[in-house]
Amino acid sequence: MRYKQQIRQVTSWIDVLTSTNIPIKSAAVLINNSPLKKLFAYQLNHCNIKTYKLIKEVPPKILINEIINSDCNIIIADKSSYILLRQIIPYLRRNVVIVLTQEYWVPDWAWAFTQYYFLCQQDLP
Repeated sequence: MRYKQQIRQVTSWIDVLTSTNIPIKSAAVLINNSPLKKLFAYQLNHCNIKTYKLIKEVPPKILINEIINSDCNIIIADKSSYILLRQIIPYLRRNVVIVLTQEYWVPDWAWAFTQYYFLCQQDLP
């Protein structure tokens, strides 16, 4: 994805998330694409939203525990992070919006988690 497209996509997602009636407490950015991850973190921090993000040097278990034990109510994930996402989902005990950035529609596996609200590319303006 070209950089201008990435900026537009991230800005669109942030606009969608901040326009909902859900107060964003903090967000987890589970994206392996470094420029895209940095754009999401920058935009969220610009909106004064705390972010948790993947760091290669940190074991995933630490991030999982951080997200589970925090007030994180937004998770932004790409396909490469679905394994990590599936490790987190069963332990969340609150309402969470999960953004699947690379899906056009909600994938079949997500319907098993009816307590969460999934957003996909079809939800972008």
